[in-house]
Amino acid sequence: MDANIILESFYYLAKHSEAPVDKLAAMKLLFFADRYHLRKYGRLISEDTYYALPHGPVASNALNIINDVLSGDNVGVEKQYIKGVTSKSFSPVNSEYELEYLSDSDIEALDFAIKEFGKKEAWDLRNITHEYPEWKRFEHTLENQLSRREKIRMDDFFAKTDIPSDPFSIIPERVVELSKEAYFS
Repeated sequence: MDANIILESFYYLAKHSEAPVDKLAAMKLLFFADRYHLRKYGRLISEDTYYALPHGPVASNALNIINDVLSGDNVGVEKQYIKGVTSKSFSPVNSEYELEYLSDSDIEALDFAIKEFGKKEAWDLRNITHEYPEWKRFEHTLENQLSRREKIRMDDFFAKTDIPSDPFSIIPERVVELSKEAYFS
């Protein structure tokens, strides 16, 4: 996990938003970008550990980072990327910041998340993530409060869904299979 990559991802999302970015929406957009990137390129942008929580899949370290920014505990590199606007939203510090850590494929995945999901409200994004295998596996456990969080199995990122017109279907199955092989090798 590289905090700079996570912060640049949040910065990129905020820069391409018309209003401050809601924390819940940012976490879901990062999930969608990570899912895309893993399925197409065999690695997560965030290089983070994912957990299924009651409100959907969450990159654990990314959540800690955004919570620090929003609580005002900005130390070190966080100050040059994003700033808290409210206790639950953030915006870019400088709209002219040049990206140093995100690769072209990272940006492609973030653009995918913005294009496919960026106009949706935070709670709609939450509900959409509940349709993906990464969360679905733990639906019973989480909804019945038998657990507060469950570590997501990485092979679920590569699983097919039953979602009609799933935006991730633009990635050919052969590419997903090759990415899965690369990730687990």
